[in-house]
Amino acid sequence: MFSLYGKIFSILRASFAFSGRTARKEFWFFFVFYALMYFAALGADVTYFRQAEPTGFLLILQGLFGGREPFVWIHFLLLTPAMASITVRRLHDRGHTGWWGLVYLIPLLGLVPLVAMLGRTSQPGFNRFGANPLALANVAKNDAVSSEPAPAEAQSQMAPAE
Repeated sequence: MFSLYGKIFSILRASFAFSGRTARKEFWFFFVFYALMYFAALGADVTYFRQAEPTGFLLILQGLFGGREPFVWIHFLLLTPAMASITVRRLHDRGHTGWWGLVYLIPLLGLVPLVAMLGRTSQPGFNRFGANPLALANVAKNDAVSSEPAPAEAQSQMAPAE
């Protein structure tokens, strides 16, 4: 079962893990979460700092970030390491080195090849960065199914007669 909070926290726990591979579904899930949190932070900044003069804690927060969108900066500081690490692991899943993530920094043209690399399917089997995460998930799911105990009536039929 896909647990929303569990998936987000597992990705955030791996914020500084740049080794291994990440499946395409997990990457795009976190990308959408990252974008939604960015727009929420931007909306909070517009609401609290551009509509009226901030007071109290909000004034301290604005001063701390030099008068520039403090919620966007907090979002950047908290979620960007996780986004960078999951991008590197997704590139590893395609067989590319993580340095290809810097292609994004090329103005106007960098986004196209990066999205093309991130959107393709995983390399099957092992590559130099590890095992395919989908294959590992399928093995774990098959192990869980095969290790489930048989239903009670089936167990009673399998028990030797005394």
